[in-house]
Amino acid sequence: MQKLGHQRWLAILAIIVLILSSTSCTRMLGQNNNKQQGQNEQQQQKKDLPSALTEMEKETDNMIQQIQKVRDQRTQMVRQQMNASQKENNDEQGNQGQQKSNQSGQKQGQQQQGKQQKNQNQDIQQAQLTINWQDFERRIKTINELWNNYEPQAKKDGAPDVLISQFEKQLDTLTSTIMAHNEEETLVAANGLYRYYPQFFNLYRHKAPPEIKEVKYYLQEILINAEAGKWKDAAALLENMEKAWQTAKSRMQKPDHELNERIDHAMQDFSQVVQQKDLQLVKLKGEILLKNVEKVK
Repeated sequence: MQKLGHQRWLAILAIIVLILSSTSCTRMLGQNNNKQQGQNEQQQQKKDLPSALTEMEKETDNMIQQIQKVRDQRTQMVRQQMNASQKENNDEQGNQGQQKSNQSGQKQGQQQQGKQQKNQNQDIQQAQLTINWQDFERRIKTINELWNNYEPQAKKDGAPDVLISQFEKQLDTLTSTIMAHNEEETLVAANGLYRYYPQFFNLYRHKAPPEIKEVKYYLQEILINAEAGKWKDAAALLENMEKAWQTAKSRMQKPDHELNERIDHAMQDFSQVVQQKDLQLVKLKGEILLKNVEKVK
């Protein structure tokens, strides 16, 4: 009888625990739903993105991509020239054993002429792989004009004074590097300007979380540091990039789970090769990651 009463109390206790657990889960689910609903309502109350802001971001991003494209093409050309030069040296060494000691001066002259033509072609290729500074000067003028139009609105829409001041200072820096036709400093300054766009975008209604642009900033900054041999600085930014991505995922209203998984894996692969300090793999994995990140809409 006593044993039966003990079992009954255990059963009652189990039911009470089950009810409390269910109530707790329901409350937590309700809190999460309320939080998500609150975020959605707050998002709906915001204004649409000003066209001046979106245009500035596009112009800045375009400059970054143009510089990287030229640098990548230049690196590829140098690699091809080195391979061709190595092959030519090997061929010359093989021909020397077969050539007669009384080789005619006419044949030597033809060979010399061929080398001169090759060098001229290389000079032409190198000249083509330079930044179109006239185009960059036009773009930076456009960005300055757009900023002049947008700045008063940014203040009205709640942009902090410190953000506006930092943006203006970085815009002046970028303008100066472009006017000086300094490729390396222009790339660094352009990406330095890009880092502020997510903060401005957060002031407005948007589809893709602004932290996606923050991910792009960190990714590009890592590539810049890696190309400069600053591997320690590059590795230090990996955690910031990961945090920005996690925040972006948490703010997605209609997440594409397959795309997010691809980005997760691409980011892991990119982080690994950065730790390995392999520049070619870093650029390859970085390109894959960037393409996936830009698909987030």
